[in-house]
Amino acid sequence: MKILTSKQQEQLLTVKGVNRLTRNNLAEEIGVSLPTMSKLINDPAPLALQSDIYQRITNWLDKQNKKGMN
Repeated sequence: MKILTSKQQEQLLTVKGVNRLTRNNLAEEIGVSLPTMSKLINDPAPLALQSDIYQRITNWLDKQNKKGMN
């Protein structure tokens, strides 16, 4: 289990908004189900996540951050 922090949750919501992604689009990009994405967005952080889901989110956020640097 890994912990998704409130800062990571905020980053997820920020990138979602900036890129005008729907929950469904974001779930598809990250590779999680729509119910999981809804929990990630709606439930108060910190959230305990399965390691593979946490890794998908952090990898996606890292990729988004690198895109912003270019």
